[in-house]
Formats: sequence, C-alpha cells, structure tokens
Amino acid sequence: MKPVRRFLFLLVAVVLLAVSAEAAPFRSSEPYLRTSSLRPGMKGYALTVISGREILRFPVEIVSIIPRKGSPKNLVMVRASGSVISKTGGIAAGMSGSPVYINGKLIGAVGYGWNFSDHNLGLVTPYEDMASVWDWPEKIVTLPGLPPSGIEPQDEEDDDKKKSSPRNETPEKSGSGNTDEPVLKGELSPLFIDGISGRTAAEITALLGKERFIPGGSFSEDIPVEMNARLVPGEAITVLLAWGDVTIGSTGTLTAVAPDGRFIGFAHPFLGRGAVNYPVARAYIHNVVPSIEAPFKVASPLRIVGTVTHDRPQAIGGRIGYFTPSVSGTLTFMDTDRKSSGKKRFHFVPDPFMGAKLSAGIFTGLIDDLWGRKGQGTAVFTLTVHGRGLGQGWTRKNMFFSDKDLALDALKETAELLDVIFLNPFAEVYPLGVTVSAEFTEEPRLMFIEGIDVKGDSFSAGDTVEVEVNLRPYRKKQVKKNFKIVIPKDADGFCEILVRGGGIEPLHQSAVVQGWKTIANFRQMFTEMSALETNNELIIEFNYEKVSKRGKDRKDPEDPVSKEEQELLSEMKKRRLEDGTLQIFKSEFVVEGLLRKIIDVKPSDGKSGGQQEDDEE
Repeated sequence: MKPVRRFLFLLVAVVLLAVSAEAAPFRSSEPYLRTSSLRPGMKGYALTVISGREILRFPVEIVSIIPRKGSPKNLVMVRASGSVISKTGGIAAGMSGSPVYINGKLIGAVGYGWNFSDHNLGLVTPYEDMASVWDWPEKIVTLPGLPPSGIEPQDEEDDDKKKSSPRNETPEKSGSGNTDEPVLKGELSPLFIDGISGRTAAEITALLGKERFIPGGSFSEDIPVEMNARLVPGEAITVLLAWGDVTIGSTGTLTAVAPDGRFIGFAHPFLGRGAVNYPVARAYIHNVVPSIEAPFKVASPLRIVGTVTHDRPQAIGGRIGYFTPSVSGTLTFMDTDRKSSGKKRFHFVPDPFMGAKLSAGIFTGLIDDLWGRKGQGTAVFTLTVHGRGLGQGWTRKNMFFSDKDLALDALKETAELLDVIFLNPFAEVYPLGVTVSAEFTEEPRLMFIEGIDVKGDSFSAGDTVEVEVNLRPYRKKQVKKNFKIVIPKDADGFCEILVRGGGIEPLHQSAVVQGWKTIANFRQMFTEMSALETNNELIIEFNYEKVSKRGKDRKDPEDPVSKEEQELLSEMKKRRLEDGTLQIFKSEFVVEGLLRKIIDVKPSDGKSGGQQEDDEE
C-alpha cells in the first residue's frame, strides 16, 4: 500500500461542513391537482424549451396512473403530441422537470422516458411527490463567521426532534440511493461534460453513477452570478458540479417556484445524494437532437441563479438567490519537451466525499488536453492547498514516472491527499483552493541504485560509517555518491545498511497503526502529511534489531516498547536525521531500487555479536 493511501486510512473521517436548515412544506405559486383527481383521457399541456430560452407548450394526454411501492408513490403515463414534439422527435432528455398542467392546474412534471421506444410516451412524477423533497432538512454550507444567505439554521432542540423522527430517517436512505426499491431508468436529464479529455469524461461519468454523457459547454470561461433572479416554470436550468474552463453538469427544466424563492425541478434525482449544495444556472438550449435511442437537448449554462439543496428520488429542490461557497482549482502546466505552457481555472462543488475524486479527474482531463497525449513519461507535481487555518497554504512536491499513463498515475496521490484534507475530522478548511503545478516530459527521468560499498571492515557502536552508493541515471554513465551514517551506541551484532528510493518500503506510522499514538489535531495532520516520502529521494538507513531485555536482566526503567514504535512518522524522521541513522538526498530523478548491506557491529565492551552469543550458549 502506498504511504499516502495508508495515511488516509489512519484518519477517521468525521466531517462537519454544514448547518441544518429547518424543513418547511413547499407551496407552489400555482394551483395544482393531486394524483387522486387524475383520470385516463384527461388532456392538458406541458412547458419546455427546445431552442434558446423561449418556453413553448405541447399537448399531453393522460394514458394511465401507475401505482408504485417505491418513491415516487405514483407515476402518470402521458402521451405527448403537437408540432414541438414532432420537431424534437419525442420527449427528449432535458425535458425532465417540464411542468404538466391539466385544466390549468399543475399535476407534476415529465421525469422519465424509454430508450429505443415510442418517444411520445413518458412518465410524469406527481406534484405532491416532487414537493415532498422539502420534508427533509437542508444542509447549508457557510463560510466561517457568515450566516447562510437568507436561511436561518434550526435550533438544537428542533434538530434533536428531527433526528429522533422516523420521518427524517427513512427518506434520507432513499435519497442516498441505498434502497431496495425498484430503480427507474430513463431519467431525462443528460449529463454534459466539456473542457477535458474524453477518457476522463467517461471516468467521471462512471464516478457519478451515470451511464453516458453528451457534449456541452459554456459561453465564457466563467459563469457569472445573477443576483435577484426571477425564474418561471418551464425554464431550462442546469445543475453544476464544475464550471470555468471545465463544465460538468446536467440540464433539465424548472417545474415550480414558491413565493419564498424555493423551487423544484427535474422530477427525478440528479445524483441521488440527499442534502447537497450544487449551483443551479439558467440554461441556453442550442437544439434538440433527434435520436432512435432517445432525443436529447444540447445546452450551455448562462448565469448562476441559486443552489440545489435537495437531490432526492422524487426531484431536485433548491433556493433561488442562495449561493453556496465553491472550491477553486487551478492547473499550471508545462510541457518541457515542446517548451509550451498553459493555465486552466475552474470551480467545483464543496462535496467532501466526492470533491477529491472529482477534482483529480478534472486535473487529469485537463493535462490530457494540454499535453495532447497520454502514456509514458515523467512529471514534477506541486500540490498547494489554501484554506482556513492553513496560513500561506500547504505544499507538497513530488516526482512521478509511469510507463503506461503518467497523468492518471500522478493524480492518484493528489486525490488521496485531498481526501485526507476534505474528510479531516478536525476543522473545516473553507474557503478552499487547490493549485496543481505540473511539468511533463516524455523522457524517463529515472535513476537506478546499482550498488553500495561500505568503507572499512570492522565497526563498533558509535562509529561513523562511510557509505558509497552507485547510481545510474537512465541510459547514462554511472555516478557515485558518498554518505555518512552513524551506528547507534546501543547497536550490537549483525545490522543493516539499507539504500532505497523514496516510497519503496517507506518508514511507517507504526505508532498510529499499533495504537501507541494518534494524530490529534489539524496542525499535526499536515505535519505528518509533510513527512511522507517523495519518489525523488535517495534514502540511506541504518537498521538494527533492538528488543528490550526480559526477565532478571531487564532494567525496570527500560520501556518494553521501542522508541521508534511510539513515535509519529515526523518525530521518527526528525530524530533519526539528527542522530545520523537516516540520510535523505533529494535528486532530480525518480529513484528506483533497493539494496541492503549487512555489517557486524561490536558492542562497547569490545565483544562482537557473534562472540556474545557463543558466551551465552
């Protein structure tokens, strides 16, 4: 297991990122009909956008009411018709959330269709099911010291009551997607991804639990915010996960708006993650693409108007005029072979459980695009994280070599480190910024350990040993490096001098693994992260077996557990560097290899380890 991944599993992820906002019933600004009032043969209309921002009507007729054991409780089968549907080739992906009216009253919204079928048929999620997303409390992300925009957090007494209420427990499980209920297919909100390579777009699609994505994009490098926006049912909207030089989102339709600015839409889940904080933007529809599989809208986000705070099985819900904090990402890229460079900026959602993998995937896709290739090579990566409590920021620099997929392999460490930060149990770090500086080359910048030589034949405890290491840069002449290592005064018998590349059989957090210590605060967490080895280090260690004496020969003050086992990684490295039993040389290459040398150390009384064993026998 890599050192970063091991460190990640040593932390208990307890995240406090939000305050709960009290749930309140949703009341649409328009009159509505309940499902019990609907009958087959009833006729009405639906609203949607198929080009630009113009809202159009198309006729619908109720075919049947389908009762369900899951959530939503009912679905209404409708048949769409008219010139709009003829032009689009049927109900299209992107029409999810299109409000449906019977006798001028809202009954719900188009939510589902079928692939390779009659695209004039669709399923409507009833209004009462969609409005029920507001039966759950929100989790509003706030910057430290600032209250939520126009949202009052509930007091502790109310919060406790909600936690004890079965109504607030069971639906949350449904919202998370962990349910035994039948899963509906054919959700009509296409995922679009733009600005990154196709292969990473496919990986992000799988990460989000989606089956496919379509091309999309934005009119500008960043999406502006529209204050005091006024939206109406039938408008095209986009839920965003990332925006800027990269755009990731899903386009659907706004179903209804309450007088207080809350809204519902989509008529099915986006990702089904429950209480969320995803920006929502007005959308511009370029066109609807007819398809035998399923027609779909191609859209671009225009201006951010609010935030989706509910992502439930029945619908999405959110607030117009509330703007959630985001995480900023910056990539500075250099192709040293072509002497070309590029810079990309983006924002992504403050989701601690998804943010690390999402941002790492975006960085990978951006590098694919800027490098113009994937495959073998060497990279120098500098990761800098800015945020609350980090002062000037925390930085880690490392080198990577891959013979298969350099960008993907190098970004694995970034994802693991960001997981540690996002999921840390100590403190929030918002506002958060992530910067990656990457220098890429196709050249294998490797250095191999080919031999070690120890000067001298006889060694005593306390001696300083000269160690010569033979190194060979990739396809170049061998070079020699000399180091000095100190033999501890309590060393005795056969001991080991180990020369290795950084990250190969690395020093461990044994104190944490064995339960002698724990990483107890925010500052200590970053100290231990900084102590992790890097791949360009040449490491020389003096290792020996030090076991406490037992029985009558054991001294009372002697600790039965060795000092090294009780030290955190940073403490152990600092002590060993100071006492000379550890040397670290930072090179300009990824260091490969591991070699050992055994030496016999005489104790301070002049007896060798072997002689001592003979005497004891």
